[in-house]
Amino acid sequence: MNDLPSIKAVLEHYGASIRRDHGQANLKCPFHGDSHQSGTANLDDNLFVCFACGVQGNSLQIIAQQEGCDIRGAAKFAEGTLGHSVQKVPGKHLSGRGLPSKQGYNSGGSTVGTIRRSRGA
Repeated sequence: MNDLPSIKAVLEHYGASIRRDHGQANLKCPFHGDSHQSGTANLDDNLFVCFACGVQGNSLQIIAQQEGCDIRGAAKFAEGTLGHSVQKVPGKHLSGRGLPSKQGYNSGGSTVGTIRRSRGA
């Protein structure tokens, strides 16, 4: 994922204020009128999630959601606006499709800590 633009740069572009350069950062979500720190960014893994409005994903997914484009369009946006060139545009696994809307906690058993998704509609 080193090829992706920095989640910090993307969130700051949309108005977030982040004082850290690595690790986990709690912040006011720039995508809704947030009065509390309901968003969290993992600056090392390049991920963001807002527990209030539901915006989530990596830096290209966030750009694609906010700009109403696909991942390739998001890569072009990152290059033109943020000055970050994406050498290889990720495949559909990073397009945002198939991401769980909410991740719950399991209540015991040997599958604690794993994400369980059902197949099918």
